[in-house]
Amino acid sequence: MRKPRNRILFLWASVLFVTAALSGCVKEKKGPDLPITVKATVDKATVAIGDKIKYTIFIEKDKDVEVEPFAFGQDLGNFAIKDFGSKRSVFFNKERISQWYILDTYITGKTIIPKVKIKYKKRNDPEWSQIETGEVPIEVKSLLGESGHNIQMRDIKGPVGLPSAINKYLILAGLLLLVISGLLAGYFLKKNKEGMITPKKPAHEVAYAQLEQLRAKDYISRGLIKEYYSEVSDIIRHYLENRFKLRAPEMTTEEFLSSAREAAELISEHKNLLKEFLLCCDLVKFAKYAPSADEINSIFNSAKNFIDQTKENESA
Repeated sequence: MRKPRNRILFLWASVLFVTAALSGCVKEKKGPDLPITVKATVDKATVAIGDKIKYTIFIEKDKDVEVEPFAFGQDLGNFAIKDFGSKRSVFFNKERISQWYILDTYITGKTIIPKVKIKYKKRNDPEWSQIETGEVPIEVKSLLGESGHNIQMRDIKGPVGLPSAINKYLILAGLLLLVISGLLAGYFLKKNKEGMITPKKPAHEVAYAQLEQLRAKDYISRGLIKEYYSEVSDIIRHYLENRFKLRAPEMTTEEFLSSAREAAELISEHKNLLKEFLLCCDLVKFAKYAPSADEINSIFNSAKNFIDQTKENESA
């Protein structure tokens, strides 16, 4: 009876020994959890050139962990920082920090937002430790597309309606203003017919002449591509001022396109054509984009085509 009992005791002792050994191995392989985690994300991984990207760094840490403040200056890799902000929250013994940045770039192709190094330590630790976010891949597509002509434009937003509860006096004032404007327009039209007002040269004729003068300057063969794009852009801006009384020369492209959306004289097709033209010019003028020979010829034709399409309704 002693031998079976001894065997059972021996087997139990062996099982306990193996279990303890395995348990010790597992503990040795498993290191302590870090008191902080970081992650970097973007709201979109594929954008068109000039689009804004929201880049966010998420930090989750124990409450007794300090994070050294970090900043990037004006740029983050190939991206310019246009705005930034942060948000903090506490959940039990964890603190969460989200630091966001609004970025844009005029460099096309596949690129990355680089890793960000973040220093941290517990309050009683004398030295700082370091953790990194991952790289974030971004693809920036050109407005010109692969062939130079596949430009994807966003639809222009529809008109904004007036508030429903409009004061009746405001309506009457508007009607009175329309009547006065009509009377003044009739007066000056009559004076013009009588020859008392010297008729101006039509805006499209002035623009055509300026385009021919630009061609004669031979900027392209002289390698003055930026000057060529700047002058053709100015010709169209002055044409819009003379043709539609829009103060285009005094505005940035963004300001002018915002104003053009409200211009009833321009139909949606003309507004899209104008936006495409001005953004292509800005790429060369401000983003140091080097256009091909076909693109240079295309910008001249686009300017002439815009004048051709918008001169039809001009009063004689």
